Amino acid sequence: FVALRNKRHEWRFSNASIAQAKANARFHYGMGQDFYRPWLDVPSMMYTCAYWKEGTRTLEEAQRNKMDHVCRKVQLKAGETFVDVGSGWGGLLMYAWDRYRAIGTGINATTEQVAESRAEIARRGLADTLKVVECDFREIPGQYDKLLSIGTLEHAGRDQLPEVVRAHAAALKPGGLGVIHFIGHVDSRETEFYIREYIFPGGWIPSLSEAIACMERNGLEVVDIENLRRHYALTLDAWAERFDRRWGEIHALDPQRFDERVRRTWRTYL
Repeated sequence: FVALRNKRHEWRFSNASIAQAKANARFHYGMGQDFYRPWLDVPSMMYTCAYWKEGTRTLEEAQRNKMDHVCRKVQLKAGETFVDVGSGWGGLLMYAWDRYRAIGTGINATTEQVAESRAEIARRGLADTLKVVECDFREIPGQYDKLLSIGTLEHAGRDQLPEVVRAHAAALKPGGLGVIHFIGHVDSRETEFYIREYIFPGGWIPSLSEAIACMERNGLEVVDIENLRRHYALTLDAWAERFDRRWGEIHALDPQRFDERVRRTWRTYL
């Protein structure tokens, strides 16, 4: 029965159309910055696996580690252009400018996140340096020296994975370096129905082998693979602890919208 519901969900919420892909993204990421701020790191609000290297004590430190880790992986340098695919609230864009003086363009399909990240970029006086483009991951404009894609492939969908990877490849200048960071399965299997139905409609978690095959077919040479699974376990622990501790603040934002059903749904997800 669950398998049949999963197949129906995949048909109903397929990302084949860009309009549906946008609706799927907004279902999750469009809940508003105020919902996420209490349980993500301050001030970057990185909604991705952190990097808990030896001696790391806080979520904030772990997320700074992660941003620096991916920037160093692509050997980011001053004056280089880079694209941040799935740029969230712009934390990585701003970190890469502050730390490396690299010029970033964010790609984001969620209207609310685009508005909020543009406002923060403007508040920091970086509107002439950094920009965020509202578009689908298959519509990345231009080519860049470097590419950072942090947590986007799992939103592509089963049938759209080749298209999304092709767009990543097309966005890199010849000889450019990129990091594609995604949640993946070991071996091919169905994506958990609960996550699709209540958290990430249209989402699909590929296996490592499926993702690599797509990369190779689109001319991307894989030079390094790193498994951060254990880092994600620690990140989820930190998020869940903060979510529990600060749920009262979230509930107070809009008691009807952020009700007990939302609390239990998200707590189970985390």
